[in-house]
Amino acid sequence: MNDIDDRLVRGLHDLVDGEPDSAPDVPALLERGRRGRRRRATALAGTTCALLALGVGTAVTVTTNAPPERPGVTARAARPEQVSPALRLVSAATASENISYRMRLDNSGPGGLTYEGAFDPRTATGYVRVPHDDSIQTELLIDGTRYEGAERPQGELPPDKGPGETYGRYGQHPGKYDRLALQGDGNAVLGAVAPDPAALFAALKSANATVTENPDGSLHFTYTTAARDGSTGTTGDVTLDRDGRIATVALTVTWESTAKGRLDRGTVTSTLALFDYGVEVKVERPTDVVMISE
Repeated sequence: MNDIDDRLVRGLHDLVDGEPDSAPDVPALLERGRRGRRRRATALAGTTCALLALGVGTAVTVTTNAPPERPGVTARAARPEQVSPALRLVSAATASENISYRMRLDNSGPGGLTYEGAFDPRTATGYVRVPHDDSIQTELLIDGTRYEGAERPQGELPPDKGPGETYGRYGQHPGKYDRLALQGDGNAVLGAVAPDPAALFAALKSANATVTENPDGSLHFTYTTAARDGSTGTTGDVTLDRDGRIATVALTVTWESTAKGRLDRGTVTSTLALFDYGVEVKVERPTDVVMISE
């Protein structure tokens, strides 16, 4: 079994407990794949090979070159087995693991922020920038060392902003970190996925999300969280790129709260885009650095 098969099976055992009976028997499928891969290209006439890709069974038709006195033999293609949406999500998370990427996170609504950055989990190196009207909040991660500071924005500063701000100065956090500190504006799923796309399935499982498939083949999820003074309902859609990796995660969050003694409601949307997988990520250490005591 190759490495991605190993990780897929581990992910299924660890994460997809409670899947419906219609979900495919992945270990059995992988075993069939191993037998298919061991067959030689010079197999006897009439042999049909089973191809496996991340647990998805696909059959091919082979027509033999039979001797003149015998008719040709055609093996009929088997019907592909249905793959559950949760299994597709596990496969996408596995494909998005341990590879560098660029990201952009857009949050709607008043005060909504836009984050842009890149990260390489293999070297624990990356950056994320968040523009504000008076500064560009910046986080740098270099070989696991975290720096946070602010850069001057382009254009003129607002009249009431800027004085007293020291641009280009960074605080260095003690210790080592393996991911960016991006929090997704408080959303637990985005807070897990933005710095680590491979965490998507685990984050949704932790939120007790229901995962289904849209008619266009994208994945859909829903979950609800409740608190003493309100509740939040979240729906989302996940698209995959041509390599089966996570490409976008779009969320719509509808909330209601009585925390202020009245019923308040609102809706917030967020879209996380992940792209340029495999990009080279280089970050230079800032020159103006002060140590942070924690």
